[in-house]
Amino acid sequence: MNEVFENIYSRRSVRNYKPIDVPDDIVRELIKAGTYAPSAVNRQPWRFVVIKNKEMITRLSEQAKKLWLYELDKVGESSDPQVQRLANVMQRPEFNVFYGAQVLILIFGASRASSHQGASEAEFENIMLIDGCAAAAENMMLAARSLGIGSCWIGFGMPLDSDQEIRQELNVPDGYRLMAPLIFGYPVKDIEKAPPREEDVILNWIA
Repeated sequence: MNEVFENIYSRRSVRNYKPIDVPDDIVRELIKAGTYAPSAVNRQPWRFVVIKNKEMITRLSEQAKKLWLYELDKVGESSDPQVQRLANVMQRPEFNVFYGAQVLILIFGASRASSHQGASEAEFENIMLIDGCAAAAENMMLAARSLGIGSCWIGFGMPLDSDQEIRQELNVPDGYRLMAPLIFGYPVKDIEKAPPREEDVILNWIA
């Protein structure tokens, strides 16, 4: 099979990592792959924060859990089993949002939205920002797979964007938004075959 297709079809989200360092030159290569993603009007909105300090990654995990529990507490009692399950996970002391990965890369997007823009302009700006950073994240995860490195997009890390102290510590300027928290590392076990995909996905085919 074509190597590109093989790489796409075999990528999995990895949540269990060996305590082995990912060399800095490889991390830089993954970021370079991210910067070759498409972006609207070639704006290249992405900026990256690389964290390899284990203590900081653990601390960010704990802060993300606190932020989640704070938001869930505002919701109050819920009969939604998904909400209850999320609350239970975030309350577990042993749970690490970043799964013990050796590298955490936070992709921030630089927005050009301003108070002078109308609602439709701001929304368009938002879409361009999200699309470019998401494409960069996928490039990085596929590049990692080709090198035998596991990865996972951690949505649980998104609340960190609202923590001003964390943003200052990470030296993130105003106007940048967290778009994708990604983790990387060497998987504990061989990456398993991806589960089957639904084949009946074409709504219409017009020739």
